[in-house]
Amino acid sequence: MEHYETEQQMEMNNLDQRMRDAYKDGQRITSRDEAARISRTHFRTACVLAALIGISLAIFF
Repeated sequence: MEHYETEQQMEMNNLDQRMRDAYKDGQRITSRDEAARISRTHFRTACVLAALIGISLAIFF
């Protein structure tokens, strides 16, 4: 029984390590410049969307 438990514990440790590795590999690191560019892009997109909604409301109401 002890051998089975040890084998099962080793499998769980391997699974835990693989999950940690997969999580690290999945995380994306962005530079400050890239983060600032993305923020500006999101702001511009929000402004365009707000303008389109405003124009649509002005036309239809």
